[in-house]
Amino acid sequence: MDFKGVRVLVLDGYGRQCAIVLKELHNLGCDITTLNTSKWDVGYASRYPKHKILEPQTRYDMDKLKKVLDREILSDKYDVVFPMLEPATDLLWANKDIYLKHVKYAAADEEGFMKAYDKQLTMELCMKNGINCPTTKMDDESIDEFLAKVKFPLALKPRKGSGSRGFYKANNKEELYNLLDSGKVKIEEYVIQEFIESAEAHRVSYTFIDNNNVTKTSILAKSTRPYPLGIGTNSLFESCLMPEVALQAEKLLKLMNWHGYASVCFIENEIDHIPKVMEINGRISASLKMSYCCGAHIVRQILERAYGQDVTAYMENYKPGIRVRHAQASMMWFLKSPDRFRDGLSCFKRTHDFVFSFSDPWPWFAYSIGCTKKYNTEMNKRKR
Repeated sequence: MDFKGVRVLVLDGYGRQCAIVLKELHNLGCDITTLNTSKWDVGYASRYPKHKILEPQTRYDMDKLKKVLDREILSDKYDVVFPMLEPATDLLWANKDIYLKHVKYAAADEEGFMKAYDKQLTMELCMKNGINCPTTKMDDESIDEFLAKVKFPLALKPRKGSGSRGFYKANNKEELYNLLDSGKVKIEEYVIQEFIESAEAHRVSYTFIDNNNVTKTSILAKSTRPYPLGIGTNSLFESCLMPEVALQAEKLLKLMNWHGYASVCFIENEIDHIPKVMEINGRISASLKMSYCCGAHIVRQILERAYGQDVTAYMENYKPGIRVRHAQASMMWFLKSPDRFRDGLSCFKRTHDFVFSFSDPWPWFAYSIGCTKKYNTEMNKRKR
């Protein structure tokens, strides 16, 4: 299908994944509008959108975001709405009975998205179907039953959410019960599982499954260099060939009845090197540019599925060793990590950037300034 002139509203303009999405939409000839929270947002700085909406409160205030979506979507100015992150996607599905009368959703199906948003459901599905994952406390299992079959340390993370926010590590029973008794961790809201030691390396799948349960894209990358050190998201991604891990990602998504794009993240320690499922990202992942650099046009696939068209397959062999990085986090990793010189020649390897593009350079500079302002704010909080 020719998408020239299709009117697309792109949400979450502050997300760095917007850069590659906007580039792809522009290449398809779409008429693009972005919803932004600041003039420093990637979606605002980009030259690709024809229209730019500025609504500062929509990043954290879901009531405000809904009012803006009501105003924009019900105006019939758009053909498609394209969310980047979970909160906006969640809000779209919560109001599907109204919004879908006016626009199409460029997003995964509600059923799979809601299941994947809950990490506990993901872990239980893995454990029941022989998919490698960290040993996890089941919902119908008591703390004592769980502790009888696992060793400390333990990882405790919110069932819903992304990144390292709300993450805790319990090194022994005393620390675990202190977290539970203090109310910092509520069992019904948290995933409690074995902590994977020495696990700076992750594996990330970029997978697209069409409405007929046929896999149309399957790419795998190794990600390293977390910032903040040890707990942050990884800043360097390199394409790799591990078909057995890619098949596990496909199996998990199909068990969830998933249709659309998803990124499955595997955590891997430096002892046994067995990748174990950590989470499913139903959102547009920040490292989506990796799939683009490997020759897969997932934005086109998302639009094709939204319009009920046959989804183009990008299943040909991709080249291993393609590198994509988050430059700002990579720089901080280099400044802070004691392992900065472990791979001495890595800085000379060709590496693409999540945000930067010679054809649209300004988002990178705007995003860098935004990162600096955010970093300074966080450091000031810590001084108080």
